[in-house]
Amino acid sequence: MIIVSMILVIYGTHKRLMLRSERVFYRALFLTTVMLFLDILTISTVSHIADVPAWLPRILCKAFESVLILCSGTVLIYMMADVLSKEKYRTFNRNLLAVLATEIIVTCTLPLTFSPKGYAEGLAIHAGYGWFVINFSITLAFLARSFNKITRRRRFGIMLWIGLWVVLSLIEMYNPEMTLVSLAVTLGILLMFGLLEKPESKLERQYGCFNYFALMGFLDEMVEEKTPISIISVSLKTTDILTGDNLYQEAKHVLKVLEKNKDMWIFRGVNQDFVCVAKNKETIDKVSEDLEQESKQFPQAACYARITRSYDNTSFTSADEIIQFLNFIRNKDTEQNRIFDASAELMNTFHKRKIIEVELRNALIENRVEVFLQPIYSTKEKRITSCEALARIRKTDGSILMPGDFIPVAEDNGSILELGYKIFEQTCNFIAQHGDLIEYVEVNLSVVQCEDEDLSRRLIEIMEHYKVAPQKFNLEITETASIVTKQKLLKNMERMLEYGVTFSLDDFGKGESNLMYVVDMPISIVKLDFDMSKSYFRNEKAKFVVNAVEQMAHGLNLKLVAEGIETAEELAAMEKQKIDYIQGYYFSKPLPQDQFVEFVQNYNKD
Repeated sequence: MIIVSMILVIYGTHKRLMLRSERVFYRALFLTTVMLFLDILTISTVSHIADVPAWLPRILCKAFESVLILCSGTVLIYMMADVLSKEKYRTFNRNLLAVLATEIIVTCTLPLTFSPKGYAEGLAIHAGYGWFVINFSITLAFLARSFNKITRRRRFGIMLWIGLWVVLSLIEMYNPEMTLVSLAVTLGILLMFGLLEKPESKLERQYGCFNYFALMGFLDEMVEEKTPISIISVSLKTTDILTGDNLYQEAKHVLKVLEKNKDMWIFRGVNQDFVCVAKNKETIDKVSEDLEQESKQFPQAACYARITRSYDNTSFTSADEIIQFLNFIRNKDTEQNRIFDASAELMNTFHKRKIIEVELRNALIENRVEVFLQPIYSTKEKRITSCEALARIRKTDGSILMPGDFIPVAEDNGSILELGYKIFEQTCNFIAQHGDLIEYVEVNLSVVQCEDEDLSRRLIEIMEHYKVAPQKFNLEITETASIVTKQKLLKNMERMLEYGVTFSLDDFGKGESNLMYVVDMPISIVKLDFDMSKSYFRNEKAKFVVNAVEQMAHGLNLKLVAEGIETAEELAAMEKQKIDYIQGYYFSKPLPQDQFVEFVQNYNKD
């Protein structure tokens, strides 16, 4: 009783989220307290059986047995709390309680006697031991069935709890004068408290709020139960000014402002942020107002804090997805607005992105990535001499997912490396079969690929595997602002150039094109961006720019490609401008490999 009382005091004086498993543990703690109280009363009355009414010890003993049976079932209820969905758990709970009620009724109808040595005996007691065996066998069966869904720590705790109960119950069964069953139940509760339900394990020691582990468990339950919740994330960016103790003090001040509102739960995120969850929008709006009013008192934090608000979170499927969404918003350009609200448009964008992530992952696994080829026309030779390899994903319904949809996602989640190598392999396979059809193939390299120090080795291995000459490849790179990326790219380019591969600078004229990039990088081709090519026919200034680029490129012995050419007039103008190669819908859109072969053969034959 002292042990359970201590647990009750500790559990009752700490912050709790009261998640499903916590509620079941609290119920088990309550049942254990009742059981111990009944055990003490039973022993007291049996010890003085001559001085009390004959019915009292029987009622107390059977009440004690009934609560013990409920405690044995609570182990299984506790284990399944984190395994089953809300509805399945409710159904499971009702069915199990019905079984336990049947066990209790049967036990209470069986005869019970008391030994002269002061302990109970008879069929009711033997039935109780039998129910323990049955209930624990069922628990172990469900444990084996749900083995991978239960954390190792929880599995260990439950098995140890059952083990303690079984050992001490067996000792009492053969030595009835030793009342050890209550000790077994109490030790099991103590074990669960220390291993799994200790309140401190869900608290952030530095700040006193709930930690990230608690946040994920809380959000998962809210998502599963479809509970409408509103979230505000307050992040503090580490800077030269706001670091160390200064950052800690400012974070404490922010936390003090947040704690003024008692209608929400406050968690510490992974980064320098606090995540607050409420069940209504008004609470989150009030917190935002409080932060703004207090901003003058923590000016450093106010300068760097990003406040993200998300009101409708019922469409998410997991806590991970919610956190990803908050990070997705936070990564947007919010320099102009310190408070950023999750709009319906942003949420739709995020969910579409998640769908594309799944489609991309499955396409890589199921080999549904395809290479389409777009012809490139030589103005000098008046025929198709090369092509560009472009990635496509074939959906399960046969439709095509375009690179503009999945390439940015692949770059963000890191799958661009695997995707890039698959594209390169398919291109090598095409060249191995149709190498005489064209002079070379252009293949795009993403910025992420360029940062891979192993890039050149992997590409060379693939070319050697397919026995493809390196001269058949021209790798397209884009300008990067990162010095580190540029240095890694240069090392890869040097190895590839030595091997015989050439390079081109793609998207020239897009964004802030740096002419020094043309000077510094060992390229042989410059590709005019689609928009630059189009501007040539609409803007006189653009004509002067293209003319200057043409003179520069040819002065440096570089070839020039114009993308986006769609009419005969545009082709004639580019030929007059002395552009070396033409790419665009005037000749053909990107084609599947078999159609490309047929197109080139027919075009060059004519």
